[in-house]
Amino acid sequence: MKMEPGFYWFLLSTLLLIACKKKTDQRSLTPVAKQEGYQLEWSDDFSGTGLDANHWYYRYPGARHDGFNDSTTVSVSNGNLLINVYSDTIGGLVKHHTGMIATKKEFLYGKFEVKAAFVNQSGSWSAFWMQSPTMGNPVGNPRQAGMEIDIVETLPADGRVYQNLHWDGYATDHKTAGIKTADLGANNGGYHMYTLEWSPESYKFYVDGQLTWTYTANVSQRSEFIILSSEVRNGATGSWAGPIVAGGYGSKEHSSTVMKVDYVKYYKAL
Repeated sequence: MKMEPGFYWFLLSTLLLIACKKKTDQRSLTPVAKQEGYQLEWSDDFSGTGLDANHWYYRYPGARHDGFNDSTTVSVSNGNLLINVYSDTIGGLVKHHTGMIATKKEFLYGKFEVKAAFVNQSGSWSAFWMQSPTMGNPVGNPRQAGMEIDIVETLPADGRVYQNLHWDGYATDHKTAGIKTADLGANNGGYHMYTLEWSPESYKFYVDGQLTWTYTANVSQRSEFIILSSEVRNGATGSWAGPIVAGGYGSKEHSSTVMKVDYVKYYKAL
């Protein structure tokens, strides 16, 4: 059968279009996420069915403050990490279950970002933070020893975002600096993005892309790990979160005290 010349042009155009589409599809399978001055190097979007043990470990298991750090508070569901604070009664005593996880990997400089939602009840607070394994050693040299860097801390009945730094340990030499934002609805269960840009010269803190605080003194020059946590401490013993809810936080199935994390990302500075 004889083909018209126009048919060959149509066939060639179709094959070229398919080839171009295939190349585009292949590139889209392995995107390199970049922001100005940064490139995505590590992330967890909690897309599995449980906590990824390659990334995270349970930190400080056992008694902590007036709670008990327990892996049963940590779960992954519908693309979110959840830390649920709950209570039960054992032997007539009310026990409050809390959760804390940390990255196995340590990081130095770059951009650290979380998309998270918080609902804290009285006596509880939640945070996305970093800490050096040598914090306070040596005392008087936080650049070498590292610091606690609180990118976001949230309190009950308080929509403000708390951003704090701690150094020189937690005893008599302890020092701190920090700010609190205006009411941004941080404890109403809605998602917000919290970011730290850490360079050798400064920390820059952001909420939903808006700069909230810049700190330039005593900046840590050593690697630190990322922590996600919800904790409980009674106001009667000095907690800034107020008294523990009378009767506790409800059962594991019914507690509304929760931290939800959509993702955690680390961008390396270029």
